[in-house]
Amino acid sequence: MSFSKKLLFIIFIVSTIFFLFVGFNVSPFLRGPGEWPPDWRWPYLFVNTLNRIWFPLIVITLILSLFYFLEKKKLNSLISLVLLVVLSYFFQLSILYFSRSGISVLIHRIINPDLNGYFTEAIKIKNLGEFLANYQKNVLSFSMHATGHPPGSIIFFWLIEKMINVIPLFQTLIVNLIPKHQDVLSVWNSLTLSQKSTAVFSAFFIPSLGSLNIVPLFYIAKKLFNFKTALRSVLLAIFIPGLTLFTPLSDVLFPLFFLCSFFLFIKGLKEKNGLLISFSGLIFSLGLFFSLSLLPLIFIYFYYLIKNKKLLIPFLAGLLSFYLLLFLFRYNVVLVSYILMTGLPKNRSYLIWLFYNLYDFSIFIGIPTITVYLTMFFKKIKEPLFVSFTLMFLLLNFSGAVRGEVGRIWLPLMFFLVLTVSNFLSNKIKLSTMNFLVILFIQAAEILLIQEFWVTLW
Repeated sequence: MSFSKKLLFIIFIVSTIFFLFVGFNVSPFLRGPGEWPPDWRWPYLFVNTLNRIWFPLIVITLILSLFYFLEKKKLNSLISLVLLVVLSYFFQLSILYFSRSGISVLIHRIINPDLNGYFTEAIKIKNLGEFLANYQKNVLSFSMHATGHPPGSIIFFWLIEKMINVIPLFQTLIVNLIPKHQDVLSVWNSLTLSQKSTAVFSAFFIPSLGSLNIVPLFYIAKKLFNFKTALRSVLLAIFIPGLTLFTPLSDVLFPLFFLCSFFLFIKGLKEKNGLLISFSGLIFSLGLFFSLSLLPLIFIYFYYLIKNKKLLIPFLAGLLSFYLLLFLFRYNVVLVSYILMTGLPKNRSYLIWLFYNLYDFSIFIGIPTITVYLTMFFKKIKEPLFVSFTLMFLLLNFSGAVRGEVGRIWLPLMFFLVLTVSNFLSNKIKLSTMNFLVILFIQAAEILLIQEFWVTLW
């Protein structure tokens, strides 16, 4: 039996065992070490929605068929990407349709302060300057996910409302919209028309931004490797469970900052272009303004800059320039970062979450993907992307800085892992198109399974 067939067999066996354990709820420890508070455990709730599985199955079939066609007959990159972005978007919507609450849950996940928080805090902003100046005083008292994050996502919703206010046509489209669920209706009735419009627009706009992650990923892989690796990276990314199962939380758009930044970074490295490197640093700093979950990825930049020390200054200049601008608004990035990293409760066991972080990450990047990664790890692959990611990932986990929900929080890291896994499958072991299709199908099946049996978002 060839190595690729052995690998595929292992993926199938491990995935099947995991699927059976999840479906039959063999142990609550599959879902986490303990209930919240203080720990975390994904709730198990089986509600039969198999009568709605037709929608995701159709979209999955279209995506896999397009992949097969593109592998056999090369199409224009732009056309290929447009088709894949559209299908990726509809795949996210199809999974929501398949869920126990249906697509309408999108609005609930935006406006409910106990599920989101960013929108709730955004509609309270009266003066943006004062909001930024007082951010360090107020952040720990914010609702749900807004606590523990920089202000980027809150301002994102604030900007959408400002945009909605100058497009009255959109407001007229939802003026008669009335949610069916009573818990959603009570929050809905407390909102102004522009706030309702912002919620509806955001609910469908954020998944589209999540789908756009594959565009810079494609060009990164194409520049570093080849078209085949780029295509496979994109397909594997579409079926990252964490990308779909946490929609429409802002976490799904955070990777976009890193991916755009890293594309400019590698392009700048190859061309020795300091301006591109500066723009890379600027975009990365903008991403940090949204989430500190991107911060560990800076290790990867410095891993490459060690060998290109002349480009370190342009990168730092771009990185710091955005925060110098924020200084004019009296936003103290150092103090805010310190508060966010030290102000949240740390009553979870370091040793327990040392394991469960790795386990949670493995589930939400997909059993097939993590199996390939572990294969690479034990084969001692020395490819730069793999080495830099592994060092960064191990340092992050052993730091104990994050303890729980890393399937959502570490989503930006998953795209980097997808890149190195796709390279290994495409260029190292030369995995065939049909075998890669099997991996993609198992990844998609895992998303359907978790959606049916676990609650990742109410």
